[in-house]
Amino acid sequence: MKTFFHVTARLMAPGILSGAILSWITCINELSSSVMLYGGKTSTISVAIYTEVVRNSFGTAAALASILTVSTVISLLIFLKVSKGKVSVV
Repeated sequence: MKTFFHVTARLMAPGILSGAILSWITCINELSSSVMLYGGKTSTISVAIYTEVVRNSFGTAAALASILTVSTVISLLIFLKVSKGKVSVV
């Protein structure tokens, strides 16, 4: 176990973290499954943006979209930092 944590776990850590960040980006930007799965008390930011657009509250929708965009860009920058630029996201 000592060797596993000192050698293998250290080699696995960047890949696990990168995969988690890419999964996070996919989850926060997904709208179609969020619309079907969200409950009355909780909703994702994508559902909130859609709701505000339907209500003709474009200012609030734009603010929420800006928050979503910034969080996505920050997540991608963290991913690129962790992967040290070796992986292409496109």
